[in-house]
Amino acid sequence: MQTRFLNHYESQVSIYKDFEVTDDLLRHHDIVFIGRPESNSALARWAERLGLNYNGAAFTISGKVHTSEREALILAAQNPLDATHMVLIVAGNDALSTVKAQKADLSADEYVIFEDGDQPMKGFIRHSSPREHSD
Repeated sequence: MQTRFLNHYESQVSIYKDFEVTDDLLRHHDIVFIGRPESNSALARWAERLGLNYNGAAFTISGKVHTSEREALILAAQNPLDATHMVLIVAGNDALSTVKAQKADLSADEYVIFEDGDQPMKGFIRHSSPREHSD
C-alpha cells in the first residue's frame, strides 16, 4: 500500500507499529490503519471515536453484520483529534481479506465492503447533525 501511495500520489507514507503511535502523533496527520481492532491496538483505542463497530472478526455497518472471513472493510472517517485530517481503515475479517482489501482501488465512497468474487458494496453512513439532537 505504501508503494501505491508513492506511485499514485508521489507521497512517502510513514509506517509505524500500532504500539508506537500516540494520540499526539495521530492528531497532526492523515492516518491509515491496517487491520481490524483485534489485531491493531492503535485502532482499538480509536474504534469508538470513529464509530467503528468491529467485534472480533465481524463488523457492522449500515445495520448489517458482516461475519464472513472473506469480507473486508475500507472506511474513511474524519480524524477525531483534528477535523482537518482524515482516517482510512483497511480491515478484513481475517489476514488474507485485509491483504486483498489494501490492493483495491479507492473510491469517493465513505465505506467499501469486499467479498471474494463479488462486486464491492459501497455506501455512505447517515450521520445525524447536531440540530437533530437538540431538544
